[in-house]
Amino acid sequence: MAAASVVPDIAGGIPAIDHHSHASMSKARTVEQIERSFATAHLEANVPHAVYLAYIAARNAGDDATLARLDAEHGTEALMQAGLAFRSTTFFTRALKEGFSRLYGSGGGHGDPATLAATARDWAAKGPSFAYDRAITIANTPIVLTDIPFIDRTTWDATHYRQIARIDPYLYPFHSGEPPGRGTEFQRFHGGFANILAAELKRYGLDRPPADFDAYLQFVDASVQRRLGEGAIGLKIVSAYVRSIDFDPATYADASAVYAALASGRPVPGTPMENFIVRRLAQHAADNGIPMQVHVGMGHPEPGMRVANSAPFLLEKLLDTPSLNRLRVCLLHGGYPFSSHVAALAQTYGNVFVDFSWMPYLHHYYLRTKLAEWLEILPANKLLFGTDTSAPEFHVAAARYAREALNHVLHDGHARGVWDAKQVEWLARRILFENTAEVYGIEAAAG
Repeated sequence: MAAASVVPDIAGGIPAIDHHSHASMSKARTVEQIERSFATAHLEANVPHAVYLAYIAARNAGDDATLARLDAEHGTEALMQAGLAFRSTTFFTRALKEGFSRLYGSGGGHGDPATLAATARDWAAKGPSFAYDRAITIANTPIVLTDIPFIDRTTWDATHYRQIARIDPYLYPFHSGEPPGRGTEFQRFHGGFANILAAELKRYGLDRPPADFDAYLQFVDASVQRRLGEGAIGLKIVSAYVRSIDFDPATYADASAVYAALASGRPVPGTPMENFIVRRLAQHAADNGIPMQVHVGMGHPEPGMRVANSAPFLLEKLLDTPSLNRLRVCLLHGGYPFSSHVAALAQTYGNVFVDFSWMPYLHHYYLRTKLAEWLEILPANKLLFGTDTSAPEFHVAAARYAREALNHVLHDGHARGVWDAKQVEWLARRILFENTAEVYGIEAAAG
C-alpha cells in the first residue's frame, strides 16, 4: 500500500489579514456559554413560539427567575441540553474546543482543561482585548478588520484592529422591529440598527430622525463621513438578515414620499427609501475609493433570517450600475450555500471579491472543495481570508484551519500541474494578506 503523501505547510509562515471579524465585541465567555448561544434552534422547534421569545428575553436580561419558571413549565433546560448534544458532532464544536486549547495552551494546545480554564479566567481579568491580542499573535494575523459600531482606542490598538462601519442603521429610521415570522434574529438585528441610529442622532443633537427627508440625508452623509474620518476603512451591508438584498433603483421622489409617510406615522413599505439610501452611500463609497462588504448566504442557527433573501444574484442590478463599476464589493462567507454563485459574480465583475470568513470553522471540508473550484476559475486577486468571530478561541482555530485548507488545495493543484511552485506561494500570500491589503489600501509592509 502506497504511503499517504505529506502535505507541505505552504501557508503556515505567511501573515494574514482577517478580512471580517467582530473582535472588539469580544467579551469573556466559557466554551459552554459560547456553545449555548448557538444551540437555541432545537429549543425553538419544541416549545410554543411565545415561550421561546420569553426564554430569549429572559436569557438576554439575566432573568434567572423567569428562566427557572420556563424550565419548570416547559422543560427548556432539557431541550437546550439536547440541542447541545446534537451540535456536539459539528465542526463548529470541534473548532471551538481546538481554539480554546491552542489559545490558552500558549499556541501548542497543551494543558489539562482545568489549567486552560484558569488561564482563560486570568486573561479575561486583564481586559477585553488581552485574549484577542494573544490570539492574533498565535494566529499570525497582525491586522484584523472588525465590524463594530465603535472601537475603544484606549483598549484596541489601531495598528492591529481596523473598523468596518455598517450602513444598515440609516436604512430603517422608523422601523417597528416587528418580526414577520419565527425566531428572534429579525428583532435582534433591527434592535441593533435602532440603537446605533439613536446614538448617531444623539451626536448631532437629535432625539429622533428629522421630519424632512433632505435633513435626514444631510445627517446620514455627515454621520458616515465622520465615521470614516475617525478611522473606518470600509462600509458594510448586513440587511440580508431583515430583508431581500435586491437593492433595485429608486428615485428621490419615491424615497422622499416614503420617508414623509413613515415620519407621519403612516405604515407604508420602506423599500424605495431603503434602496435609495443604499445606492446613495454605495455611490459615495465608489467615488471615494471605500470598499463595501455585503453579507450573502445563510445566517445563524436560529429561524428569523430568510435564506432566499441573501442570494448573491439578487445584487446584480446594483452591481450592474455603470457609475458603481469601481466600487470594490466584498461578498462575505463564500455565500454559502450559494458558493458557486459568488464565484460567478466575481468572475463577471472585476470589482467583486469573495471572502470566505466563517467557513473555516463551520464547514472545513466543504471549504477545501470550494477553494479548489474558486482558485481554478478566479483571478489571483479575488479571494480574501476572514474569520467572522468575536471569540478569540474561534479566531485561532479559523486561522489554523484556513491555512490547512489552503495547504491541501494548493499542494493538490501543484501535483496536478495547475500551478507551478512560484504560483502556489504567490496564491497563498495573495489570499492571506495581499488581496485584502490592496482592496482596503492597507500598507503591505504591515505583513
